[in-house]
Amino acid sequence: MKGPNLAAHIQSLLATGIWEAARLHLLRGAQGVRTREEGVLFGQVAREVPREHWAKPGWAHTLAWAAYRSGDLALMRDVLALGAPDLNAFAAFLACTQGRWADALREAEVGLGGPDSAVAARYRAQALVRSGAPGWREAYEAALQLAQGRDRALARLDYAVALAWLEDDRAARPEFAQAAAEFAGDPWGQAFSWSNLGIICQRLGDLHGAERALGQAQKWAGKESTGQHLMAVQRGLGSVYRAYGEYPRAQHAYREALRLALSVEDRVAALLGEARTLALWGRCDEALSTLYDAAGQAGQLGPEGGDHRVFASVAAIRLMLGDHEGAQAALNRAGGLTRDDEHLVAVVRAELLRTQGHEEDARDLLAARNMRSEWVGETARLFPALFALVDMHPVSPAPWTAEVNAEGPVTVRMHGEALPLRPQRPEAALLVLLLLEGGALRRERVQDALDLPGRDENARRKALSRVVGDLRDALGWPGAVQTGDGLLRLSTDLTWVLHTPGPEQAESFCEGRLDPWLEDWRLHHAPLPSVL
Repeated sequence: MKGPNLAAHIQSLLATGIWEAARLHLLRGAQGVRTREEGVLFGQVAREVPREHWAKPGWAHTLAWAAYRSGDLALMRDVLALGAPDLNAFAAFLACTQGRWADALREAEVGLGGPDSAVAARYRAQALVRSGAPGWREAYEAALQLAQGRDRALARLDYAVALAWLEDDRAARPEFAQAAAEFAGDPWGQAFSWSNLGIICQRLGDLHGAERALGQAQKWAGKESTGQHLMAVQRGLGSVYRAYGEYPRAQHAYREALRLALSVEDRVAALLGEARTLALWGRCDEALSTLYDAAGQAGQLGPEGGDHRVFASVAAIRLMLGDHEGAQAALNRAGGLTRDDEHLVAVVRAELLRTQGHEEDARDLLAARNMRSEWVGETARLFPALFALVDMHPVSPAPWTAEVNAEGPVTVRMHGEALPLRPQRPEAALLVLLLLEGGALRRERVQDALDLPGRDENARRKALSRVVGDLRDALGWPGAVQTGDGLLRLSTDLTWVLHTPGPEQAESFCEGRLDPWLEDWRLHHAPLPSVL
């Protein structure tokens, strides 16, 4: 019996007071879930169990499994408060979610001898790595040996996250890939694994691998009900586009991440990504404004606010603007830092030393940091004179180019990757038409040239607006096609390269489209008939 059907059956058993059968079905259902969505469903069913039954034999253990599978921390706290025996594995889970690593380790050690040893082993490993204790790799190996099914996939994912947290990216990459395979059919697990794999690939400098992994994550994230991974996918794409120097696309991705954010922390992360993009784009004032927006989102705007990681970035931008005093003041409020934030603080301090004439001290401070090459590459472009002290010289991205091939079905590539432009759709013909006309054309001429639906002028005008929107979506940012003054214009932020067929292949031009202007082009460019 599948999850929804089993949940409905349990609910009917509860409604008719067949308690023991309901308990056994709920326990087996929770233990055997295949997806996160099923786990949430059984957690909801567990909340329908009357409180007077919680203390009866077996119910605390069953409810703990349901709370664990659904991630319902409030339910787990209430169940553990009953004081029932043999729930140490779940106490370890709760302690880990609260960052109480010593408590988690103690409970997990006891739980290893209980009925839920696979759960205990998972959180023993997590507590070891997060507390900096030795033996955590061996603990994960033990957890993987004990676990089966989805529990094994979760342990694998935990191990990959631990490796990434410790910045062992090369080891984390295959573990995320294997976790994606083990989460077969679970959109939540697939989206989590693929999105993290994309981030790891980007950190390793494999931008093509990163973009493809994030594309997989995007597909799975659209299928899972919580929407929690959509934001991470957009942040990852923003980072990839930024690395390629495609700043408008990157900015749009970060703004999508902001729109999809489910928490204050997510909103701050999206704004930090956009601010870094703007700084690399040379738009430092906009970057600073975005950072103060992030500080406001975190409730830290103004002198009455506290410390926050956003001020590490504020310090960097103020220093880039020549405001040394403001940079130092921001440094004084930089708290709750990630590793990259700590590196950025060191960079700002080193740059302050360099500008004060203390180049040797600046060099020593920078050389002492163990920074990821991908992060260094971007930061060196912000502070080139500083990084030159340690013989690190920034390399700018290659010029941003879109390769549009109209020799057959229309395709578009940026940095070698195909964009999701559907060649049979009118947006493909619109792109080629604009390129042939030098990048801009009057709206009325476009409307007449394209094969658009609609019986009257108003309907065709609306259809063209939809086509423009679809082309913007395919290219990756709203400014790709601009409107105004009765014109449609392609963005000038990049170089457009159009490939058209020679006379012998004129019939293949924009294959799949039958727009009036295309028929004229094919006829005009076809070879002249031979005369005998």
